[in-house]
Amino acid sequence: MKITIRVYSLVLSFFVMLWQLISVGVYLIPRTWHDTAWPAAAAPTSVYPTQAEAQAAGGGWYVTMDESFAGNTLPAPWVPSPHGLRNTEYWCDNMVDATEDGTVKILAAQLTDNVCGVCPAAGDFTSGIETRKMVDGKSTSTFEQAFGYYEARVWLPEGPGLWAAFWLQANAQGRIGSYGKDGTEVDVFESAFRYEPTMVGNAFHWDGYDLFYGTTGHVTDTKTDQYGGWHTYGLLWTPENYTFFVDGKATWQSDAGGVSRVPEFLRLTVEIRRAETGPYGAKLGAFQNTRENPSVFKIDYVKVYQNTAFLDEIRAPEDFKELPVPAILTWFQK
Repeated sequence: MKITIRVYSLVLSFFVMLWQLISVGVYLIPRTWHDTAWPAAAAPTSVYPTQAEAQAAGGGWYVTMDESFAGNTLPAPWVPSPHGLRNTEYWCDNMVDATEDGTVKILAAQLTDNVCGVCPAAGDFTSGIETRKMVDGKSTSTFEQAFGYYEARVWLPEGPGLWAAFWLQANAQGRIGSYGKDGTEVDVFESAFRYEPTMVGNAFHWDGYDLFYGTTGHVTDTKTDQYGGWHTYGLLWTPENYTFFVDGKATWQSDAGGVSRVPEFLRLTVEIRRAETGPYGAKLGAFQNTRENPSVFKIDYVKVYQNTAFLDEIRAPEDFKELPVPAILTWFQK
């Protein structure tokens, strides 16, 4: 009797795994997303100070963040990016300067004398700021939003081997089963184009970064040098699609990943790579900045708006089903 039960159990397990493999195979069939270059779209122009005022007026846009970094410390809800090894470089709190000029400065330099209690003394150092912090090893947002309009005014870091980015990310982005609907990394801009200074990159990443990783991106030639001056980069995120802006002009629109429905936190960061090429196949060159001559990513302001029409479309990650992934497939991710 025990042998018969064990055989039934093995047969059932086999068919469960087979069903899971079929489900994964169907999920991995390539999907078509809709993209438009230079779309006819506009950023919000009429914005109420509060949600209550927008609702009293019958609905519309309202302010959820208007941060000009006017003080001499990094204001809440912003915190430095996670302190420690990023890839081959270190994100270090020492490289975040919010003490003057009404801007936040993210420095990037090769150091031999770093003292912070977390990173080593020597290496490549930079950082970023974001609206989430790590609590007991768990990513916890200090500000997050689904849908709306996001804009940052920045001065891109100059020098080879670098790229800066303004991006949104969901804490539950690693869930598999709904493409990007339960969380998508949205790169509002990436500036890995020091040798092609009129270019700007945008990208999406969903379903984590491993076996089921989905991604698509786009590079726009803005016809304007993006380095050596202030520029604004914006994202209009609606339930239908994402629209990207450079200096107020719409450059690309896409519904890649199916459009995230869940709240996401904000990040403005710098990364260093000692490689010939970076994202989008862009030439990076050899990183060479030092303490005496650091590269600087300046952040003047970050503005975020919400629209009352979008509020009913917001979901939690738990509202989406996760794909049952067979253990045999998760083994390949190790």
